[in-house]
Amino acid sequence: LVPSYDHVVIVLIYLMFPIAFVKNGRAYFLGLAVSLFYFGYMALIDKITTLDKVWELTAYGAYLFFLNMLCMFLSRFQEYNMRSGILSRYQVVYQNLVFQMAMKEEKALLDSIIPVTLARSLQDAIASHIEEDPSNLMPFTKTRHLFMEPHPEVSILEADMVDFTGLTTTMEVSDLVAILHELFVSFDLAANHNRATRIKFLGDSYTCVTGIPSYFPTHANACVNQALDMIEISREVSKRRNKKIDLRIGVHSGEILAGIIGLTKWQFDIWSKDVDITNRLESSGLPGMVHISSRTLGLLDNHYVYEEGTDTAKLDPLLQRSNLSTYLIRSRLPNFDDTDDLEDDNFSLNDYRFSFSFSQDYEDIQVKAQRDMILEVEHMPVNRVQTCKIRRPMHRIAKEDINEEYRFHLESYYLFTTFRSWRMEWSFNKMRDLLMKYSLGMMVFAGATIITMDLLVKSEAMDYTMLFSLFLLILLPLLLASYKKLWLRGRRLSPITQPTFFLSRWFIKASDLIEKSVFVRIPLAIMVLFLLYVMSSETVFSCDIARLELEIINSELHNLRPQMLCFMPWGVTYAVVIVLSLMLVIIGIPLIIKLGMGLAILGSHVITVHAYYGFAFERSQTTNIGVTSSLAHSWYMVAFFIVVVVREGYLNYILKASYFMSMCFEKKHELTKVKTRTIKIIMANILPTHVAEVFKVRRRSDQLYYENFSQVAVMFATIENYEADKSGLRALHEMICYFDELLVNYQSWYKIEKIKVMGWTYLAACGLHVDHYTDFSVSVPISTNRESDKLQKSGSVRFAPMDGDEIMVKDLHPTQATTNEDDNTILVMTEFALNLLRILRDIRSKGIFFEKDSKLTGSLKIGIAHGPVMAGVVGLSKPHYDIWGHTVNMASRMTSTGVRDGIHVTESTANVLRDFNIRCTYRGMTFVKGVGQVPTYLVDLDENLHFQQHSPDNDSHKGSIVSVHWLDEKRAER
Repeated sequence: LVPSYDHVVIVLIYLMFPIAFVKNGRAYFLGLAVSLFYFGYMALIDKITTLDKVWELTAYGAYLFFLNMLCMFLSRFQEYNMRSGILSRYQVVYQNLVFQMAMKEEKALLDSIIPVTLARSLQDAIASHIEEDPSNLMPFTKTRHLFMEPHPEVSILEADMVDFTGLTTTMEVSDLVAILHELFVSFDLAANHNRATRIKFLGDSYTCVTGIPSYFPTHANACVNQALDMIEISREVSKRRNKKIDLRIGVHSGEILAGIIGLTKWQFDIWSKDVDITNRLESSGLPGMVHISSRTLGLLDNHYVYEEGTDTAKLDPLLQRSNLSTYLIRSRLPNFDDTDDLEDDNFSLNDYRFSFSFSQDYEDIQVKAQRDMILEVEHMPVNRVQTCKIRRPMHRIAKEDINEEYRFHLESYYLFTTFRSWRMEWSFNKMRDLLMKYSLGMMVFAGATIITMDLLVKSEAMDYTMLFSLFLLILLPLLLASYKKLWLRGRRLSPITQPTFFLSRWFIKASDLIEKSVFVRIPLAIMVLFLLYVMSSETVFSCDIARLELEIINSELHNLRPQMLCFMPWGVTYAVVIVLSLMLVIIGIPLIIKLGMGLAILGSHVITVHAYYGFAFERSQTTNIGVTSSLAHSWYMVAFFIVVVVREGYLNYILKASYFMSMCFEKKHELTKVKTRTIKIIMANILPTHVAEVFKVRRRSDQLYYENFSQVAVMFATIENYEADKSGLRALHEMICYFDELLVNYQSWYKIEKIKVMGWTYLAACGLHVDHYTDFSVSVPISTNRESDKLQKSGSVRFAPMDGDEIMVKDLHPTQATTNEDDNTILVMTEFALNLLRILRDIRSKGIFFEKDSKLTGSLKIGIAHGPVMAGVVGLSKPHYDIWGHTVNMASRMTSTGVRDGIHVTESTANVLRDFNIRCTYRGMTFVKGVGQVPTYLVDLDENLHFQQHSPDNDSHKGSIVSVHWLDEKRAER
């Protein structure tokens, strides 16, 4: 009796039982030990008496040796696939964590700009923009979405610090930012308590609204409580800091439009007539008191001490037209009881400052994911082989088990584990097979083993010429597949690393083709396996049947064991098993094709055993008593084929599961890229790019950010002659978008930084000198808007990249050698202001937003000043970058006291512009709040909105009246 399951046992040892006899041992110890046991058993039962028996036993030993070597090689394959699967799983888990962190960060960033109600639409719009044009980082250049929501019943609070100008001129930048930071963070805490939504910071002003994002009937009480809390907080900070800090606060109830305006540097804002009324209430109020309208008073409970409003409010034309009376609230009544008082709240300001940090919200996503990945690995279940679980019905799967494994089950058929999507199945099948050369190497080793066994048996029917010819044919694909690896051994892999000999280059291409093309691998594998099968059965097919039958008859007549001179039946079966075992090491072939090849080999051998040479196989040794020899040969093959099928099915499952994990990883990776790109856009639209880079790094929770610049050009541009209704906001949005597109051309060394939009006022600065950063909030726009195309065709202003002569004014060179290089910032800012005027002129001339005969044609008042500026970030949960200082105040006053369609500048700015050969005409003495009477100038422009050249004769003050009158006449004509 010969062993019936020796091949199965040896293979299963390596596949299923990696048991080691010694420390740090491997499975081959047990495999070799079992092989020696089978070899000894065969030596005992064969009763070796002749030399031929020795060679037959040696051939059997070669067969066992091949099985062990094949399984060792297979274990390497298995380790490679396992490591690949673990890596795929790691990537999916890690990318899931990264994606979750990105989602949280995106939500935190959006929450710092707008309420939740608008966040979803903004999120979707940015994502669709990235999908349409990933290279363009300016959102909404093709379709300008207006993110706006009406709120019919709200209460509005406007607060302003008294004598803020004095603070900015007397305090260090660090102290100023610290005070503002403490005030605004405290105001935010009070807003959270009073259900108020902070809208914006405007230098020293603070705006919030109650009744959004969701309406509640006591919004007026909440708004007044917020105002009183803010007054109390300012008094506490004033006492602690030893600085006089007073607030004027106005509160009014009505309706608003809330949303964001423009393409870049988004800031949530509100617009309506009621917002203007609130501003008038604030400006006409008294420090330390809350100035409210009669409409708000009608909504309040009787819990407040109030008195009649100020005389200034009674004379205000807007309040008179609105038929509103005003009142001043000093405090709450003594019996007022607020069980949720801010001071009793568990979340104090001190806790807030040291337990929460903006940098923690915007901490690098990868760092967060790495930290959570460690926790994920620590909690990963062990001793639970997910890939071996029987598929259960989906209704029996626990909710927490709905993971990638079960999604994989839903995406694939149970039979043969084929994907339901033929595209995914085809994509899997055409993957590269980097192990194909090693598989071909095992095939060559199998051929060498078959030849060795035939040589040891010394069959008379053996055709050595044919045998070695077939072996050379098998060796050729191995040489081709391995040529690239052999040629590159010892050489550096680079595009220059190419052989000079054309034949060598062709061999490398052929080697690469075998790895990457399934259409080459399949025919190649079929051909090699066919040749190996021919080699294994060559002695059978070459045998003289008549002579073999005669030998069998003679042996039976003399009651002797037949001497198989042509071939040894079990030697042929062992050789065919060797060929069939190669199915285990062919990876890059579809499972269906491999099973088809295995069935072809099995069927061919079974037919050979039972149909053509049955009389020979029937008289060989059997494996079990009572089992015929031919059936023993067939079962020996079938048992091994079953092992091959199970192993290949399992391997196919593992490979496809790993591939599915890779696809999940790629999808998550793409989603994460979109999210991180969205975060980059949102981040750049909250803070300037250089500041955003600083805040991406972990910072102490109590560490503030501030900057001090010696010379910055500041510009305020106010759009007038529009009403804040729906159509007016649409027009405002479009104009601000055009202004933002113009920023693309001012991203060089003298970069213009948009600070914010305040209602109808556009604030920008030039001279915030930092190291070069790419501003992700602006980029070269690709506009398909028809209105923009009209302007590009005929207007002097371009909304795509401009030519140099359209931005830079000709012949504007310093006339003095002593001109400071930083003065270039003033020139650049003035040119930017001029282009803003041109944009508005073209909008008016083309009638883009309104009819030409409409009275609401729009005008632009621009004020520019330059000098030292303080900048910093205030607020933690909703950080805001702003600039302060005398220069900012002067630029603001130049705008408010300026003329429509003109550029109003200070005397020092006019002197610098004259050095650049730009004429500036003296306007006269202008009253500036907090400063007094100061001389101001208007930049001279011709009818085509070009700078007028300066000459010494223009230094006189006489031309000023003419310049102002000319502007007034041009306005009257329109």
